Amino acid sequence: MKTKLILLACIIAAISFTATTISEPFDYKVKIVPQTYSSLTNPDGLKRTAEVINKRLINYFAIPRENIKLVVAENHIMLSLHNIDSGKISMIKNVITSTSKLEFWETYENNEVIGYLTRADNLLQAMRNPESNSREDKKPRTGLTAKSIESTPVPDSRKQFSDEHPLFSIFGPRITSAGDPLPSCMIGLADGKDTAMVNRYLKIDTIKTLFPDDLEFCWDLNPPSFDPSKTLYGLHAIKVTTSDGSAPIDGSTVISAEVIKGSDKNDVKISLTMDPEGAGIWAELTRKNISRCIAIVYNGYVRSYPRVQSEITGGRTEITGDFTIGEANDLVNALNSGQLPFEIKISEEQLILKE
Repeated sequence: MKTKLILLACIIAAISFTATTISEPFDYKVKIVPQTYSSLTNPDGLKRTAEVINKRLINYFAIPRENIKLVVAENHIMLSLHNIDSGKISMIKNVITSTSKLEFWETYENNEVIGYLTRADNLLQAMRNPESNSREDKKPRTGLTAKSIESTPVPDSRKQFSDEHPLFSIFGPRITSAGDPLPSCMIGLADGKDTAMVNRYLKIDTIKTLFPDDLEFCWDLNPPSFDPSKTLYGLHAIKVTTSDGSAPIDGSTVISAEVIKGSDKNDVKISLTMDPEGAGIWAELTRKNISRCIAIVYNGYVRSYPRVQSEITGGRTEITGDFTIGEANDLVNALNSGQLPFEIKISEEQLILKE
């Protein structure tokens, strides 16, 4: 028994020693290539990519400039990092290849979309129950009130409501008790477990044709502050106004960003300063959308949707979005580092233990 305990102690000591050596400084070398090759993946594009990677390594990890070596070749980038803790390698790989993107979008108002949603709900019901909808005494349904949507106390009533309203049984439109649409670009709420089904409904070809061609849907990242259950997610109506389908302005125009903390620990804002081109686009965008919402989208999710009160000139603005300090710092680091011009991946890597 004593021999077994001594052997176990030796094994633990060996594991501890190994773990210690793993955290020793290493030199790390990687080959970075585009995910796919296009007109953007030329030497100039690779050079801009290398500049973004360099800034990210400095901003996120405080790696000294002299420990970073980037060599741009014809179709790839070679990165060498000196004296790197191997425990940070996974995080470094995620950061340098991240396609984080901040976008500012024009939106539709809720009252401009509620009619399309009602027609979509009607059509889904007809598709689900074609025989019942072929009856001559079948009357077309009109808009719903909040009471009819939310009041389903009896199981049989819930099933009947689900049969008659496939969309609205899992997606609650943003309307008053009288059935009037609430002013916002948020057009409805769904439980987190139901968002995938809502997406499937709205992507059906015959349903998509009911909506304007320039309307796209985008979910909130987090439940809204007014939801006590913290299980609901808002869906927003984005208006696509550019010929290529991209946002009219994005984080590539931001030249500096910083976190601003309020007196309340939950009051976290991000201050942005845009370059002259971005400032001009932002002024025009806000001028065109006075009294309407601008959706601020980060990595494909809506973070805030402020209503524009007046034209914003000078290229300086603040955004909010229930950010934690950590989230705000990550976004600021990403903005100050710049956006990658195209997606990249690591094709080769080598970790070299220093002698």
